[in-house]
Amino acid sequence: MEPSIEDIDGVIPANQARSREAQARLIKAGEQVFAKKGYDEAHVTDIAAAAGCSIGSFYRRFRDKEALFRALALQFGERTHENFDRFFAMPQWRGVPSAEVIRVLVENTARRIQRHPGFFRALFQRSLAGAGQLYRPGLLAADEYSGRKLADFLRARGEGGEDLEEACILGLRTVQAALIHRVLHEQNPAYSIPTFTVSSLARMLTLYLGVDASPPNEAAEGEGVL
Repeated sequence: MEPSIEDIDGVIPANQARSREAQARLIKAGEQVFAKKGYDEAHVTDIAAAAGCSIGSFYRRFRDKEALFRALALQFGERTHENFDRFFAMPQWRGVPSAEVIRVLVENTARRIQRHPGFFRALFQRSLAGAGQLYRPGLLAADEYSGRKLADFLRARGEGGEDLEEACILGLRTVQAALIHRVLHEQNPAYSIPTFTVSSLARMLTLYLGVDASPPNEAAEGEGVL
């Protein structure tokens, strides 16, 4: 069974709807404060104020900001699962070349990272401080799930090279790492990952996975040439 937020050490179970709503509000506020101040400079008072809660309300739901950040990391992983399920369930991909599907997938990944730069900066800070092992298992599990979903999609089409699942996991992790690296080194809050970067990473991933990277019209012209 997948772990839930309540399974995290330091998160007090929210049994009532009102308490769950306050918990969700605090997690969202925490992400905003971490994005603005970074992990080290963020304080419980800042998070409570951003959520419109009292400090006492915070401590009735989280032992400390570390517990809240772990809940945020778990929630991020859960949303990765949901996003990939929803993406590959879309009927519009029928008949669309796999290279184009991969391009949109990388584009969506870039957009998601751009929406949450503060989370990745705070995660980087915590990793440098030696706390990465608290978040790494859940995030790695999300990466593996994403890779399996992509591998299943390509396999159903008869595409991809050998060791497809492992290749998809490594490929998606590499793309994500490159995109996060761009965001970590950019201080402009309105920064947008360049289209060229997204297109280049999508093409690299396509070729690495052994998928036909030819434009649709070129692929069509090449059919039956042999």
